Amino acid sequence: MSEISSDERPDPTGAPTTVETPLGPVPVTPRVCPACGAANAAVAPGPYSRPPWAIKTCPACAFVYLDPVPRYEALNETLSWEKSREAENARRARERPVSYKVSTALRKRNRLFPRRDIARMAEQHAPPGNVVDIGCAEGGRAMTLKEGYVPFGIEISAELSAEANRRFAARGGRCEHAPASVGLTRFDDGFFTAAMLRSFLEHETEPHTVLAELARTLSPSGIAIVKVPNFASLNRRLTGRKWCGFRYPDHVNYFTPKSLTEMAARHGFKADFGLTGAIPTSDNMWAILRRRTG
Repeated sequence: MSEISSDERPDPTGAPTTVETPLGPVPVTPRVCPACGAANAAVAPGPYSRPPWAIKTCPACAFVYLDPVPRYEALNETLSWEKSREAENARRARERPVSYKVSTALRKRNRLFPRRDIARMAEQHAPPGNVVDIGCAEGGRAMTLKEGYVPFGIEISAELSAEANRRFAARGGRCEHAPASVGLTRFDDGFFTAAMLRSFLEHETEPHTVLAELARTLSPSGIAIVKVPNFASLNRRLTGRKWCGFRYPDHVNYFTPKSLTEMAARHGFKADFGLTGAIPTSDNMWAILRRRTG
């Protein structure tokens, strides 16, 4: 009889090890609260859940998160960003056709007006040097950095990371094909002057590990720029399960300004939202993480 691998054994807690999705069976793993570490296996899925995906609210700290989550190999295969994005957009168009069309039209219109550009923000707040784009896709965002800023990246998609690596190499950088928690370990202490996390941290199953590695790999004056959906937004309160910030199962963490501030503080960072980075009328929030000095 052949030996059963650890990935095939039933979970001792009784949690499912695989769930069926429109894109095929997906291997999953249970998780504790990513904010405080509380074990919430017995906590029932909350009202924002969408089978087979369960969204829970931690009784200990009120953090909202997905549990269980897809395993990393699923993110590189069955649920690769290219596939899951198409499926999620189709669901939104089907379930809220009017608001989805309006949102799509506004996104196209907004391209005519100035928007926050994370590469320009990095140049404004960090000196020239090595800059890492976590979840860099094909590398287009980091390639807009001015001369003197060397682009590096971490990307879980094999196809996208290969393209980013080719582009970054021409400017002296590289892209690591790995989960962020692993990719960052491949860089030296104080290697980066800035890190760009645009629409990334809500996808990361190990946010504390990533923030700890950022604290290690950023220079003493280095910064991390974070953009995530704002779970505390008025629109989420008004639209409930139809809120545009829910993506199943791509978004595994749902941050508020308070929870992002507290998580960053545990790794020695102070979150600076500025005057408009966390206003309740916006579905997204922006923060610059700097090392605490006192």
